[in-house]
Amino acid sequence: MSVRPIIIAEDNDKLRHLYSEMFQAAGFKVMHASDGEKAISLLHKIVNPQLIILDVMMPRMDGIETCARIRKMQGLRPCPILFLTALDSPDTILECLNAGGDDYLVKSAPMAEIVERVQYWARKGSSDDGTERRKKAIKELKSLSAEDASLNTAKAADEIAGENATLDLIATFIKATNEAFSEKDETFYRFGYLVGLLNSYVKHDPARDGRFSRLLRNLVYRTDFVDRKEIDALLDNYERIVNQSQFKEGWKHGQNVAADIGVPQTAQQQAALNSRAASS
Repeated sequence: MSVRPIIIAEDNDKLRHLYSEMFQAAGFKVMHASDGEKAISLLHKIVNPQLIILDVMMPRMDGIETCARIRKMQGLRPCPILFLTALDSPDTILECLNAGGDDYLVKSAPMAEIVERVQYWARKGSSDDGTERRKKAIKELKSLSAEDASLNTAKAADEIAGENATLDLIATFIKATNEAFSEKDETFYRFGYLVGLLNSYVKHDPARDGRFSRLLRNLVYRTDFVDRKEIDALLDNYERIVNQSQFKEGWKHGQNVAADIGVPQTAQQQAALNSRAASS
């Protein structure tokens, strides 16, 4: 009896191959696609996969639309559909479930946790209680989302404004001192530097804190200090990268720089920070 494959759709080449190799090592047969349309094309060849994993954000056809189309396909025996997402907010999860998804996998979660969830759904497969369970989860998430919106809108706005101000200051400093870094500096070193610098401002663990990962991604996109195409793979492999010597050296450098310049809060402090950067 042939092994039923799992299908994974992820537009990032490195992440797609990373997940494929990880699931293969766990004993799965894997077929992969770079977008939703190609994932659906695979279903014309594999009518009954064990499960399907869809990245939420993909070009041409995103994971939400892909899931909705798969659920409407005639003659397809329902199988679990899991979403890959960078965020675990109630609104994001609600959108995934409304499209017909069964569960979600947070990209910043430890690899072992991701494999464990996939193994669980591969064993569980289709079940008669799936629709009712999904309806119940959607109802609970709608209630939670409404409650969060009413209680935390002002607080969230203040936090986001504060985060953006801090990121602006850090990004300005990084751009002002970027010439001190060589293009030959290892990616792990640069990544470690960013983590060490940001970790001095935001006391959280990137391996377990989605907020820190979001801030780090934001900082990468503002500075291009690390190739933005690499950031998801770096965060997904954080627990392994953190033990690399290049990362440790970069992290220490970032911590030392943060200790030297302090946490800028005002325009005057930013001007002083820029002056230090120019003379360094």
